[in-house]
Amino acid sequence: MTLFNTLLLREWIQYRRAWMCIIIIPVVLLLALVPVSQVDGLDIVAPEPIAMISAGLTLWLVLAVTLASTIYQLIALPRRDQQDRSIEFWKSLPGSDTQSLAAPLLAHALLLPLAALVLATIGGALVGVAMTYKELGADGLRQMQWAGVGLATLWFVARLAVGLVLALLWLSPFVLALMAASAWLKRWGAPLLMFGVGGLIKLYDAQGLLQLLGAQVQGAKVALVAGAPGLATFPAGSKSLPMEELYDALYRFPTWAPQDMLLAVQATWSAHFIGGLLVAVGCFALMVWQRRRAG
Repeated sequence: MTLFNTLLLREWIQYRRAWMCIIIIPVVLLLALVPVSQVDGLDIVAPEPIAMISAGLTLWLVLAVTLASTIYQLIALPRRDQQDRSIEFWKSLPGSDTQSLAAPLLAHALLLPLAALVLATIGGALVGVAMTYKELGADGLRQMQWAGVGLATLWFVARLAVGLVLALLWLSPFVLALMAASAWLKRWGAPLLMFGVGGLIKLYDAQGLLQLLGAQVQGAKVALVAGAPGLATFPAGSKSLPMEELYDALYRFPTWAPQDMLLAVQATWSAHFIGGLLVAVGCFALMVWQRRRAG
């Protein structure tokens, strides 16, 4: 465990500046754009929707940048120690190749997205408050229903945190397959795998394979939003947000989120989820095997 913690600390020391940049820079940019921005699509100007829309945009942007950079880093991770010639040092330590791969995988694929979620929520709150003040002034902040917004935000973060973890597990066979291909075939591994699977589906009309891949993606969607009943719905095709439905959703969210979270967890009791995890474990074993051969 001491070596595992050391490996996690290595990731933090090596990537902390890049991690902080991909989280903080989008927040700073959106804060800088507040004076020249405005919120459209509201039938009534009120503080809560202005703050929620601004905070949601911030959260979405930070998570999108974080997950994109995470996938890029993960694909290159299996051969990183061989490229910088540090593999001899790490293999000289009293630890296993499994630990040497599991620690950076945990740091990049799980700890970083969860940390980005928490920090992006804080940054989104700052952007939301700034945007509300810009649109409505100090009166808007005084009229804000802080208790309702705060409670809904806490449940939103909890729901999204559980959803992120489950979605990453649903998508783990894709990510680890790309990592294993990169480990064995170097920089061409991931592109060859993607083009190979795409060509197989296209040339041979492999509908069974396409359905399996689609089931994993659908599972990731359910992990994020399982569709529990009880939350207000907005009219399809509407160009504005009806205030009654928006406030109804705000106050229903703390009751809806636990139910939706439970449905997302229950969805993991399926052959697709378990099979995907087995594929991910097999890909991880291939990476460990390649690392041992490289040493």
